[in-house]
Formats: sequence, structure tokens, C-alpha cells
Amino acid sequence: MAVVPAGMGYFALYAGRNKKDKTESPGFLFGVGYVLMWAVFQLIAVPFVLRAGRFRQVELFFEAVSLTLALAGGFLFLLHLKQGLWREIVLWGRGVVSGLKSRTGLSRLFLWGIFLAGLLFQMLQAYRLAYADGDDAYYIPISTAANLGGGMYAIDSYTGAPTTLDLRHGLAPFPIWVSFIAAKCGVNAAVAAHSLMPLVLIPVTYVLYLEIGRMLCGNVTINNKGHADPKTLLPVFMILVSLLQIFGNYSIYPASTFLLTRTRQGKAALGNVILPFLLLLLYRMAEEVKEQGKAGVRDVLWLMGSMTAGCLCSTMAGFLCGLLLLLTVVLVFILYRKPYILWQGLLGCVPGIVYALLYLRAG
Repeated sequence: MAVVPAGMGYFALYAGRNKKDKTESPGFLFGVGYVLMWAVFQLIAVPFVLRAGRFRQVELFFEAVSLTLALAGGFLFLLHLKQGLWREIVLWGRGVVSGLKSRTGLSRLFLWGIFLAGLLFQMLQAYRLAYADGDDAYYIPISTAANLGGGMYAIDSYTGAPTTLDLRHGLAPFPIWVSFIAAKCGVNAAVAAHSLMPLVLIPVTYVLYLEIGRMLCGNVTINNKGHADPKTLLPVFMILVSLLQIFGNYSIYPASTFLLTRTRQGKAALGNVILPFLLLLLYRMAEEVKEQGKAGVRDVLWLMGSMTAGCLCSTMAGFLCGLLLLLTVVLVFILYRKPYILWQGLLGCVPGIVYALLYLRAG
């Protein structure tokens, strides 16, 4: 849940890139890795679910593909270390250490300490406390049945009796991914869902907010007189985000409620991982349209990957992500008058349209 998506993200970002291309941040790399991992799982799992295949088949295929991409990314990383990446990492580390010697650097360190304390508190409470959630009566038995019995969506979660495929849930097999994690960790699916998922997906969410914060804090001005220091504003932004998450449980619907109490569900992954990554990617694409008239090919591919990964989390993702995507590209078109972005946006919606048509035809 950490090394494999990191390796897949590194391979996706740096395979075939030129030395002149800018270096991507580790947070964006990790986000791309998770989107790619979930997109690959969706493309592998759905055909087996529709054909009443076995969980072990999905497990073997996905493990082979994901490990291949992760090992390719690891090999590429070692190759880049040999070509000079190690020197860049050392110089960056020295710059961080030297920055801590100043008074401003110590204040930044203190602010980051506050944020990290809040993050650890959320992870500890999510692991330590058991939250009552009626949806577990449906999702957890699906994961458990797949892990122990091998069938996918073949039994009624409430009675244990054999049943036909529920296409609404079968096209979004996030519980099967939970079952895969449980199988690899050697624990029951309920343990993986309740205890292991929060320890990884909560930090993943904050990594994406960190990348969004870099964009938002980079162009802040103070009284129109000058730019504020983004290195100081960034930890403040993360502290505010952390507080909003901790105190955001005012009903069962907010993203913060799903993040801290229902992390194991696909709806939580959609709201807290896929949608923030989609916003991050759309901002990058808007900047590329501003500079060169259209977005890069890789960003369009990651857009399609985001849509596919969203469909793993929920059948509503095709509509929700597509609405967000098309609304954004229309606004970008109005702002910059570059029609190419409209075609790129429509291309990014293709996976969601395909899954929607599949659902309507089979239903």
C-alpha cells in the first residue's frame, strides 16, 4: 500500500521523460501511483466479476501487473540515482537542514510539528476506535467471502444465500481490493478494512492536500504589496485542513466523516483521494493551457486513469468526476480561448462513459 504505488507512480512519471522536463514532487508521484494502481485493479477485476470469475484469478493477475510496474519503477529510480539523482537529493537535504538554523526555519519546523501531531492523532484514533457503520453489513461480507470462499458478489451479504450479481456494486469492486490487501497481509478482511486502511489512506489524503497547498500558497499576496512566503504558509494551510477534518463530523455525509470513520469504503476513497487528485491534475492542465495552448498527453492519460480509478470506488464516479471535469474544462476554455482543451476533457471522460453504458446495457 506504500511501496508498490510509489514504484508504479515513479515509472508512470519518469519512463521516457527528457532530462529537460521538470522534476515532479513526491506527493504528486504518490498520487499518480495510487490512481494507476486502482485503475489497473478496476480493469482487471471488473471482467472477472462480470464473468463470475474467482478472486484468486484477480489476485494473481493484479499482483503480476502491479509488481511488474513497481519493479520497473524501482529499477528506473536506481538508474536515475546512478545518473545524478542522489546528488540532487543530498543538496536538497542540506538546504533543508541549513534552513532550520534560522529563526524562521525553526518557526516553520514548529508549525510542521503541530500538523504532524494532528495527523498522528487522527491515525491513532482511527486505528484505536471502532465506529458503528451500517454499510459494513454489506461491504465487509463481500470482502470476507471473496478472501475466504473465492467468489465475488456471489452471495447475499445479509443472509449468506447464493444470489445473482448486483451490477451496481459489481462494477465498483472496491471491497475486492480490500480483500486483496487482506490476503497479502494475512489478516481477516474486517481487520484490513478497519485497522489497516486508515493508517495508509489518511496520509495519502494529506499528501494530496499538501500538493494542492503548494499551488494555493505559491501565489498569495499580502495587501497587494508583495508575495508571502509559501514555505511558511504551507504548514499553516495543512494545520487548517487537519482541523477541518477533525471537527468535520457534523453529519454522516462530509468527506471528513468518510476519511476518519469510513476510510475502508469506496465512497471515502472517491471523496478523499480521487477528487482531490482530479482537482490537482485539472489545475496543472489549466496552467499548461495557459502556457502552451493545450495540456500534455501524459496529463490526459492520468485524467483517464483518475476516471477509471474513480469507477472502482463508486458507480456514481463516472457522473460526479465527469461533471467536475467538463465544468472545469469549459471554464478553462472560456478563460483562455483554447478549444483543444475541450477535446482533451472529453477524452478524459471516456472511461466513465464506457462504464455508464455498460451499467445501463447490462441493467
